[in-house]
Amino acid sequence: MSDICVATTPATCGHTQTGSIKVFIEGKGVCRVNMDSAGGLITGPGSLKVFVEGYNVSLPGDAIASHGDPPHSSANTLAGQAKVTAGG
Repeated sequence: MSDICVATTPATCGHTQTGSIKVFIEGKGVCRVNMDSAGGLITGPGSLKVFVEGYNVSLPGDAIASHGDPPHSSANTLAGQAKVTAGG
């Protein structure tokens, strides 16, 4: 099980992750694969079992599309909360 990623958390590249404006954990929007970003689109893979608004929820370590030179060329998501988990 992994913590679900949430908005306002910096990704490994330093860009802030975006998230849902309808589903929250501790007041922060849940990050979704192929919907939210952190400089580039969060491409996942995310959870294969948990979805928010039809999108896989993002888990720590999910890939973020390249959006510049290192560290932006191989960035990953970070959780930002530790109360809600999902299976990979």
